[in-house]
Amino acid sequence: MASLTSAPIPRYAPEFRDTQKHIATMVWDDFRGHREQIEMFRRAVDRGRTAHAFLLIGPAGIGKRLFARNIAQCLFCTRTANADLDACGTCPACQQVQAETHPDLLQIGCPEGKSELPIELLVGTPDRRGREGLCHDLSLRPMSADRKVAILDDADLMNEASANALLKTLEEPPAGSILFLITPAVEPILPTIRSRCQPIRFHPLAESEVADLLVAHGDETDPQAAAIIARMSEGSLAVAAQLLDEGVRGLRSRLEEVLRGTGTDAMAAAKSVTEAVEELAKDLPTQRRHAGWLIRFAVQFYTSQLESASDETADRLVRQMERCLEAQEHIDGAMPIPLCLEGLCVDLARLGRGAVL
Repeated sequence: MASLTSAPIPRYAPEFRDTQKHIATMVWDDFRGHREQIEMFRRAVDRGRTAHAFLLIGPAGIGKRLFARNIAQCLFCTRTANADLDACGTCPACQQVQAETHPDLLQIGCPEGKSELPIELLVGTPDRRGREGLCHDLSLRPMSADRKVAILDDADLMNEASANALLKTLEEPPAGSILFLITPAVEPILPTIRSRCQPIRFHPLAESEVADLLVAHGDETDPQAAAIIARMSEGSLAVAAQLLDEGVRGLRSRLEEVLRGTGTDAMAAAKSVTEAVEELAKDLPTQRRHAGWLIRFAVQFYTSQLESASDETADRLVRQMERCLEAQEHIDGAMPIPLCLEGLCVDLARLGRGAVL
């Protein structure tokens, strides 16, 4: 895939350094995972071969935006060499990046409540088209650093007009500038945009990394509870944050009461969990997401029982988990939530009694 080479960056430390030794120890201290991506970028900076535009690809909540911001801080830091890809965290430039007030760090993303990235954020309003917006600001001379860095979040939400507006900047990038486009997947990005960006793929965080971050940030004080959340987070802090929502925790408690109950009427159980979903959100997409959490909580509940289960019980638990996965397909396939949860509760109760579906 094509990449555009920027003006050479001074090589302050051209000698070869061991990969594990030269990973930064300041700005990256609280950053988890993606060491290969950090090292790849460090080598590019050290050799003066950074591209003008990068496409950061991977699920939400795994650190792509923080990666881009940390790179900017490393390049702006006045106390470390660019080739070290590190930052002191205390100089005025570092403090401005941390406060998101650095004049040469440009950041835009899709506004809350919008389904598309407005073209105005890229090239300005109709009466000031080409005189404001990210593309215009990126073309101006840096104010305090020796380059500008732009972070375009939600790049997958650009419509064709927005993408075409960005295309000219990618075709004629300002000298020394770096543009990071952040997207969960490459498919929504127009081929003309993809071909002018160097792709960097990011993978979900390890469960241990998610758990450590939840505890370190004070989101979950109990390490054991953090580990449980991490197992269901799909390696994403964004998903973990949803799981930590008070309402979602309430859903889980309600479901566990139902699953632990003996002789519970299946229809009453279905009504209980359905009401919990409807109380938590009014819009259908959010209700579907919460119903999906319920199903995943059920799978987690049965999985936790497998370790000490007899062979016969284990077979029953596996069948119950399989029925949960089938229910998830129904939710994804737009089956009405009450009907889906009713069928699930009835079948889980029958399987619990030893029936074969």
